[in-house]
Amino acid sequence: MLKYNKYIMTLLMVLIMPALVSGCVAKPSEDSNLTEDKTTATTTEATTEATTEATTEATTEATTEATTEATTETTTEATTETTTEAATEATTEATVQKDTDLSKLQNTILDNKESVGIAYIGYVGYEADEEGILNFVKDSQYADKYDFLCGAPLVNVGGAELYAVVIADTKYSVSVYRAEITDNGEYSVNTDNALYNYNGNGVDYFLLRCNESEIHSNVSLSFKKGNDSFSVFPMLSGMDGQLVDGKYYDFSMYTDYGDSGESEDKNVAIAREILLESQEVQYYISMGMSVQYTGQIDEIEGRSCWIFALGTDRDDQFVRERYYGVCDNLIYYYDSLNDKWEVLGKG
Repeated sequence: MLKYNKYIMTLLMVLIMPALVSGCVAKPSEDSNLTEDKTTATTTEATTEATTEATTEATTEATTEATTEATTETTTEATTETTTEAATEATTEATVQKDTDLSKLQNTILDNKESVGIAYIGYVGYEADEEGILNFVKDSQYADKYDFLCGAPLVNVGGAELYAVVIADTKYSVSVYRAEITDNGEYSVNTDNALYNYNGNGVDYFLLRCNESEIHSNVSLSFKKGNDSFSVFPMLSGMDGQLVDGKYYDFSMYTDYGDSGESEDKNVAIAREILLESQEVQYYISMGMSVQYTGQIDEIEGRSCWIFALGTDRDDQFVRERYYGVCDNLIYYYDSLNDKWEVLGKG
């Protein structure tokens, strides 16, 4: 009986053990699911946060970049447009003014049945360089009326006189050559070497520095259009100090004395009398020289002075040897060596 009871107990233990084992395994299974849920939630939260941050950052960067680029582009475009418009407007105004002054003069030349206009700008001396010559033009009365001459190309043949040449009939080609006077009193032109050429394109005006002698010109301007051709030898007349007659329109601005209401002849006469009172001029006159008014008034040390030339008559030509400026009972002489005016008798 006792043995039977042991057998029953063993059987019961065998039956109960699986249930106990099953119950012990179930709890860990529930905890695992919970852990997985928590892990999933944590992972999801982290992923969402990271994604959100990345998306937000990317969006912000993209938006900022786009906004910055748009703003910069708009500002740049606006600034560039404004600057360009202002520069263009200023350039256009200057060009229109320049073209207007030049066109008016060219039309005047053509109205006078000529193809080219020439003006005597003034005496620049032998030592003046290109910068000094351009400054001379800027300080002259021509700068106000013919502003385009201030930036005109300079053709330097050598000499002390400065002229302006304006081509009105642009169908002409123009060449500048050196010229010499022969023993027969005729011009010999060196056509092998052109110092300047104009063929209908480009700038149709230029400054011309020339004339080393008072007797003749040292330059030839050769004009040609089809079968029509002519030459000009610009120089001043020894008789009246104005351009010699030629096939061109003279647009020189000879001095106007009318501000005081006195006649031109009277002003010149008074200045001549003052000059003739100087001992130096009296001495030269006693040596056979004479005084001639050049037709110019130059500003010397802030004073407007009548310019006279002292020279000799040779073969119907007046050869100028010295220059004097007269104003307010004061006489200046031109120092050609140092290219400046000095008070006569000073030192």
